[in-house]
Amino acid sequence: MSRIGTNPNISSDQLEAKMLPDVEEPKPEAAEGGVVDLLGDGVHKIYLHRGQLDIYNFGSRSTKVRAARGFGKTSYIGLHMGKCVIGMRRQMGGFVGASAKQLYTRTMPNALKVMNSLGFEQFYFLGQAPAKLRWEMPLARPRTWENCVHFQNGFVWQMLSMCVKGSANGLNLAALIGDETKYLPWQRVKEEILPTLRGDFMPPSARKVEQKRWDYGTDPKMNHYWLSQLWVSDAGLTQSQCQWEKEELYETKEVNEQIAEMLAELKYLEKTNPRLALQLAENENYLKKLNLLRSQSETFWNFSSIENAAMLGEAWIRQMKRELPDLMFRIQILGQKKGAAKDGFYSNFDIDLHGYTADDVTTYDLIADKFTVKQKGKALDVQKWPTAYETETLDLDQLQRAADDCSLDTDVDYTEPLRIAIDCNANINGVVIGQTRNFEGRASLLVLKSMFVMNERKLRALCRDFTQYYKPHLRRNGEVIFYFTATIKQGGATAYAVEGADENRFDRVVVSELSQMGWKVTAVDMGGAMFHRDKYMLINDILSFQQSPALRINKEAGRNDYLITAIENAGLVPGSFRKDKSKEKLKGTDEESLGGDPRTRTDITDALDDLVIGVKYHGEGRRKVGGALRGRYQNLRIPRG
Repeated sequence: MSRIGTNPNISSDQLEAKMLPDVEEPKPEAAEGGVVDLLGDGVHKIYLHRGQLDIYNFGSRSTKVRAARGFGKTSYIGLHMGKCVIGMRRQMGGFVGASAKQLYTRTMPNALKVMNSLGFEQFYFLGQAPAKLRWEMPLARPRTWENCVHFQNGFVWQMLSMCVKGSANGLNLAALIGDETKYLPWQRVKEEILPTLRGDFMPPSARKVEQKRWDYGTDPKMNHYWLSQLWVSDAGLTQSQCQWEKEELYETKEVNEQIAEMLAELKYLEKTNPRLALQLAENENYLKKLNLLRSQSETFWNFSSIENAAMLGEAWIRQMKRELPDLMFRIQILGQKKGAAKDGFYSNFDIDLHGYTADDVTTYDLIADKFTVKQKGKALDVQKWPTAYETETLDLDQLQRAADDCSLDTDVDYTEPLRIAIDCNANINGVVIGQTRNFEGRASLLVLKSMFVMNERKLRALCRDFTQYYKPHLRRNGEVIFYFTATIKQGGATAYAVEGADENRFDRVVVSELSQMGWKVTAVDMGGAMFHRDKYMLINDILSFQQSPALRINKEAGRNDYLITAIENAGLVPGSFRKDKSKEKLKGTDEESLGGDPRTRTDITDALDDLVIGVKYHGEGRRKVGGALRGRYQNLRIPRG
């Protein structure tokens, strides 16, 4: 596995780095924040806005941050990772992700990009460093190095996927970082991951050397990065995603007040008597007391995007205010919380029970094997001599490109057709994609992904998006079973869901578009829509596993986020078993409802209902290939009757 970076001319046993040229760009006078000197040598500087600086100065051992979009969460994670590496030689940290795909395509590349900007690109390998470099090793070496980042001073970050049962078993971790925490199964994190936060202690002789070299080493009273936790995310939208936010109840308020008083005193002296402030900041007794409080502190922070207005710009915030529905603006930009409906049309739905991840079907070692490449380069050994090496590494760029389609979706069975159902609307058109499989001993319908288009993008655009994402399946199989009811067989004056005022029936538009793109389409007409009461009883019997197929929904980030949220927010019309569709009639600018946003609309859930009913009662569809068809319908399969 290979080191990132090839320049052998930068050398320091303290992982020195060059500051990016744009780090200290002039900031607006009104913006509060400052520059943090990473190693105190005037070289390792990074700009932090006020919110980031507050978290950094507070330095709690257990830090949880719920921050809106654009806050700069990844930038702060990179700084925190660097401090852990510098301060805990030969220890091991855990980087927790919801799935392998998230770790490989988003978390790992973004985190390492920030560390590269701090200058660490010369001092780590993805995997184990070549033996000839004689880099230091962690006190407890990993059993395998495929998911590790090995630093020159022996610190190792290990990637931990929550989809792999027992991925942290046997580890002694000195630090934990979790990105996109809302997607993590928080109860499992507390049961499986947190008990590993115990670290490896060095022999007394080694601790003395480390104490002299790093000032604080693994002394739990002095090094507040020792056994530290950092969890960051934006606000959750489902009951499961909001579970981790309950941690704000466990803040250590008394300890935090003492830390705030000490920092306020120092900040006051910086303005009134800078020389005295410098003496206090370097006072050993002051630092011991401050770090002792930090080691006992737990904090929960909540920030909006406005904290980073100096970088985002006022125009961006105004644009978001103008384009986003009011509730989404409050959640995603202002960082406000939103609860989910506790009961409704899908009363038996529980994402922890009905959700799954791709790693429940296969292991992500397949991904590592597929995207591992050989690499040559030069690096410094422990004696600072440039040494040539040849090793293997993960191609992160190729992995990120592969994330644009289903290449990394290891739950896709290329020997089986894709089953889809579509819901059409003037503003929102959505598709739900699934496959049937024997999963955990049950005949199951796996909902692989859901997609939607809004406003000016309509049915044809939705078909193109579907084809683009599932192009690997199109090349290797290309069969699609399309379930639809009489509600989609509209056209003429009602053709509001098709671009260009096309008067064709919606089902024919879908079949035509997919056929032109090469799909072999089986169109299954299910007749009239099922009555709401019957549908309610059927869906909830399936969710309680009293009827087949068992419904399982992929809960990885980016797969069914809107679908899961819409399911949890689908209410009932009072006094009936009818699904509440009132929000489908509201405009996207309605401040009271989210209007056009599918998170609280039932559009995408209607497509899920059709897919479940189609799979249960219509299966493959009684079909034959229409041999007389030519041209754009040559791939159409017509069901009898």
